Amino acid sequence: MNDVLMYFLKVNIAIALFYLFYRLVFYNDTFWTTRRFYLIFSLLLSLAYPFISFSGWLEKQRPMQAIISNYVQLNEITVTARQTTHFTTGNIILAAYALISLVLLVKTLIQLGSVLRWRLKGKRQLLNGIQIVAIDETITPFSFFGSIFMNPALHNKQETSQILAHENTHVRQLHSLDVLLSEMLTITYWINPAAWLLKREIRHNLEFLADSSVLRSGFDSKNYQYHLLQLSYQVPENHLINKFNVSPLKKRIIMMNQQKTKKAGILKYSLIVPLALALVLSSNAQKLASSANKVVTATDSIKAKKAPVRKHQKSVQSTSKVITPVIKTDKPQKEKIYDSADKAPQFPDGENALLSFIARNLRYPKEAQMNGIQGKVYIRFVVNSTGKVVDAVVVKSRMTKVKKFDEIVVVGYGNNKEPETKLNGQGNDMKLLEQEAIRTINTLPNFTPGEINGHKVSVYYLLPITYRLE
Repeated sequence: MNDVLMYFLKVNIAIALFYLFYRLVFYNDTFWTTRRFYLIFSLLLSLAYPFISFSGWLEKQRPMQAIISNYVQLNEITVTARQTTHFTTGNIILAAYALISLVLLVKTLIQLGSVLRWRLKGKRQLLNGIQIVAIDETITPFSFFGSIFMNPALHNKQETSQILAHENTHVRQLHSLDVLLSEMLTITYWINPAAWLLKREIRHNLEFLADSSVLRSGFDSKNYQYHLLQLSYQVPENHLINKFNVSPLKKRIIMMNQQKTKKAGILKYSLIVPLALALVLSSNAQKLASSANKVVTATDSIKAKKAPVRKHQKSVQSTSKVITPVIKTDKPQKEKIYDSADKAPQFPDGENALLSFIARNLRYPKEAQMNGIQGKVYIRFVVNSTGKVVDAVVVKSRMTKVKKFDEIVVVGYGNNKEPETKLNGQGNDMKLLEQEAIRTINTLPNFTPGEINGHKVSVYYLLPITYRLE
């Protein structure tokens, strides 16, 4: 749910920024086609940019690989303990939001239904070489995708030519796609005023494009404007269609009489590039910080190995290529364990499936919940050359007990706990968290083993698991 909310916030912020940028930079120029591209591109980029990630590329670079050389690092798993009731404030707000979106969606579907009824009632015929749907009722001419709807009996020859030139521009340039896209934007992000304003600008710009096409066809500007004024009393009731006299009529007439912007002015649209990059980089800030956190985690793990060890343990310095294993079992290892491999071990269906498996099977110990204990446990395990998960151990763990006025913290390394602060009997809770993490790791099915130079090898994995109370 947190990821969905974060995506929702990022999209709304982008929509607001793009609209503000549009008003400040592009609002009064006459580059209708370029403006259309900007409006649609800004809408699509707002929806897509949260999914653009640089973190994978960053981690593949040599400097980062050299830093993160202490085991294969998995994404962190968080286990939360929460109330089972569904009547939470968050769920109520979500339900109310979804209800309003549903109402807007139903309204849009009703409008689509009305267009379909007009199409079924009308008769197709050729008018001035253009196919239309003739309606034997008093209607304002409009178009929707490939169809132009009008009553030819209501207009003289000159008016009919102007209407067809205008509406055929909507049809040829597929303006109905822009309209539907802007409608879906307000249905989903209706809470954002910028979404409604952006939708309005998309509609207005489509009319500017059609008006410009009519005037380029050779029609008299004043006569065309008078024709629009004659139909201005008819209010468009359907927001999905492109109507001949769609408001605001005053703005359209001003734009038709406005002096054309100099061609050099189109260069300002290149400013969308740094704006788009800024959004993508800001979206990746959290992911890049997470990558940096992996570096810190790996460094902490190296320090953890320097904690007091038993006599039978062997401590070996790591290198950038092959790492001699730290053996922590009573039985001698028969094969080397590598920190990385040419071909990393693969869980069936990938890493996301692995994390999902752990999240489904990991349980928050009830005793720790009752005592208000939460914390983080770093589990190291080995995927051996047959793909089996073995030797799961705790590398580092941290536990907190949150009270009303203070917080007590204990930190331990592996099996050699050296608490910074003694907790009254809370050490057992730490063990419960660790034991549950170990138990879950030991239930993992076989991986596809890692390979070095075509040979199957054993590889270390490090997995941070966070237990958090809500």
